Parts: sequence; structure tokens; C-alpha cells
Amino acid sequence: MINITDMKAALILIVIFLIGYLTGFSQSTKHNNQNEQKVNITDNSIFGQWVRIGHTGPISLDFKENGIVEGDFGNDQTIEIFSKYKIKNDTINFRDEEGQMCQGNGSYTIYKNEYYLAFDLVDDNCNGRIKTIMGFWTRSNFNELLKELDKKISDSTSTDLYLNRARLFMAIGNSQKAKSNFDIYLGCDTTNARVYVNRAGTRFPNDMKGVVMDCNKAIKLDPVNKNAYFLRGLALYQLGEKKQACEDFSKAIELGFSILRIAEQEKCAEFWNEE
Repeated sequence: MINITDMKAALILIVIFLIGYLTGFSQSTKHNNQNEQKVNITDNSIFGQWVRIGHTGPISLDFKENGIVEGDFGNDQTIEIFSKYKIKNDTINFRDEEGQMCQGNGSYTIYKNEYYLAFDLVDDNCNGRIKTIMGFWTRSNFNELLKELDKKISDSTSTDLYLNRARLFMAIGNSQKAKSNFDIYLGCDTTNARVYVNRAGTRFPNDMKGVVMDCNKAIKLDPVNKNAYFLRGLALYQLGEKKQACEDFSKAIELGFSILRIAEQEKCAEFWNEE
């Protein structure tokens, strides 16, 4: 019998990905949207405000040219945190300076195109920062961007446009519409592991079997996708398959999701202590 405390703990962690997938990550250039690019140190297109609407409401990040990013956790013009950031090649590092701070640095792979910005965890031991940063972000004029995509889709047969729209919907917290667009994309391209992980994120909390199905497909395509193992572990746990879930959490930890060792310790102690 799954108790309410366990379920709430799992759903809190889901926030990390209901995005981006949740960014979905263990990125592969071969499978990136053709318009999606890694950000490099000379790229100034990251500057300015990016927003995301999550389960607790809107969040904004404002990247300044002086290497400071301001975090507004209610998008209400109140800055809760100031962090320094530095981009090197395709990686961004954060170090909190003032406000609701995390200890140590956080490192993320960063991707973007004209519709969204995406962060994938590389190394961070701060659960709060992971849940804040991970996933898809978009500009504050996202309604205009959606109208632009709608127009392009009506005039084109490009499936990448559906993928862009799905991820933009993820950024603004509309999982249902995101899933519909992922369905269309995956109906044409079944080789993109990251998109299966993205779609798995849209299935929470009502379709755990669907999450497992999508994660199985992602892992078959990309056996080192840490996020697929994590999401499958969450779904399996909710389905009562606790041992298998903890094995997936262990695999995600092995692949670099080290914070799960603490986050899931209580659930998995009886299984991990056997190892």
C-alpha cells in the first residue's frame, strides 16, 4: 500500500523534470532539434528574462551581461536570489551570492533555440537549485511565440515545429498540450530518446504505466540517459514495484544523478542496504 507521504515525496521530485524534462537529457547532438544549439561563451542571446510556470507558479531568471542572474520565484518583481553565472563551451555554472542560497556550485548543460532555453543537470548537490533550474524556459512573450508557431505549423510539414511547441508548452506548465505535440512528433520520429523522456514527464501523475513505456523506449535508444532511469523509478515506485524502482534510482545515481542518493534513501534503504 503506497502511503500519502511517499507519494508526496515522489511528486515533489517529479517537479525537477516536468519540464524538461523536464530537459530530458543525456543530450545527443544527433538527436537535437535541428534549430536547437548549445550556447557558447560568446553567445549573448541568453541575456534577458526567461520564465517558467511550474506547480508553485511562475518563476523568472534574468541573465545580466555582468555575469549575474536574478531569480524571481513568483515573477512578481521581487528578487529572491542573486547568483553569479559563467558559461564555458556548452556548460553554465551557478554560484549563489545573496538570498535563498545553495552551498557550492551548480553545473548544467545549456541548450537553446528561438523558442526556449533548456538546462540539464551535470553536477549539483542542491535539491532546491536543481528543481528551480532544470527544464525548459521561454521568453515572457510566450503567447506571441505560440501564435508564431501555430502559423508556421499551418504553413509547413516540419515536425520540428511540433517539438518546439511541445517544449514551449512544457515551459508554461501545460502538460496536456505538450503531450499532444510530442505525440505528433514521435509519430514521425521514433529515434529521439530525449523526446520520449519529455513525453514521460507529461504523463505524471495519472499515467504511470505510460511513463514506464516511454522510459523503456528512451533507455533502449540511450542506455545512459539518467533522467529516463529516474522517471521510470518514480513511476515503478508508484506502481508498487519498489525493488525495481530503487534499482532504477541506483542506475540514475551511477550515471550522475548523485543527489538521489540522499533524496531516495528513505524509500530504498532496505534494498540499497542489501547491496
